[in-house]
Amino acid sequence: MNTRSKLEAKELEQLERLIRETPIEIDLVNSTMNKYESSRYTKQSESSRTSKKMRQRVMMITATAAMIFSFLFVTSLISPTMAATIKQVPVLSSIFKLAGDLGLQTADEKGLSTKLNASVTHDDFTLNVSEVVFDGTRVSIGIERPHKEDEKETLSDRISNIELFINGNPINSFGRENSMNGIFLNPGKDNDSAIIEFVDERNQGGRPFPEQFDLTLSTTITGIQDPLIIDIPVKNKIEDYVTLQPNVSRQNDNIHFTVEKITLTPITTGITTRMVLTDNSTFTLPLLTMGIDIIDDQGHKIELIGGNGWNATNGSIHISDLRYHPFESVPKTITLKPYIHLFDENEMGAFQMDENNEPKIQYIPELEVTLPINSQK
Repeated sequence: MNTRSKLEAKELEQLERLIRETPIEIDLVNSTMNKYESSRYTKQSESSRTSKKMRQRVMMITATAAMIFSFLFVTSLISPTMAATIKQVPVLSSIFKLAGDLGLQTADEKGLSTKLNASVTHDDFTLNVSEVVFDGTRVSIGIERPHKEDEKETLSDRISNIELFINGNPINSFGRENSMNGIFLNPGKDNDSAIIEFVDERNQGGRPFPEQFDLTLSTTITGIQDPLIIDIPVKNKIEDYVTLQPNVSRQNDNIHFTVEKITLTPITTGITTRMVLTDNSTFTLPLLTMGIDIIDDQGHKIELIGGNGWNATNGSIHISDLRYHPFESVPKTITLKPYIHLFDENEMGAFQMDENNEPKIQYIPELEVTLPINSQK
């Protein structure tokens, strides 16, 4: 071993000893959340909501700010080579960056989200809002709590109710009449974080959200009497988007299927469709669970995030707003491939499952639509 190698080995030993002897609590998390996919559809008297499909792979290493400070102090005692190595250690990362939503990751990477440092504390429980993004249709809010070793429930488990207000008005006031305007609570980067998401219903008889507004988040935590209330500034930072209204239709038996609107942003691909039963019958299984695969001209399929659905005229018309991951770049064409789920004949309401334990589907080729995408706002 040469003299330089001996010096670097000695520096490594010194660094390891200093870190081990530093009286600072460190929380290192290295976990992988396997793919989770569920399809659950609940038919209501006048409305139905399409369930969310989520895939998430999370790899995260975090350290406290005090630990970062200790690292910087140690680097001043060692060689430039070792200092450069230490600077590559991962530190605290955005919820959006580590969540399994490609659009939110893009928002974080391209500076399309708004970083916040808002928090509120009740009865020794602190809720932080660290990040928010709005692309004109969906609003996503990153929330966190400080980590506690003895905390067994996830942050999502502790949340029993969420209320949202836009400029002082409940979000339901922006929806259609009798709207439920759902609020979705999605996984964050770990058990101490989550993502609150909600969308407008402009394509289902509601009003669009303002381009900029003050959002009030009221969250009820189990075991705490008073709700935690935080005011959040929200602004649409998206300038690069494509909106099309093709109104292209296909027919299969008594199903009249129309693609009404397509919106492409760096964060979300939005598809609005209308399905009419021409014999005035009512939607039942399996049509109630009809989904759509979206494929670009290169054969790439984008992943479904979630959606909203509404049954009008006593159930013979169904309007869907589906949200997917964004395309990496604006494609020349996209193909919509509607499908239905196959159900188990021996168990009512249960899907047939394939060898990968995923629900089996059957495409409806007569309803397939391929559309050119013109890069026009």
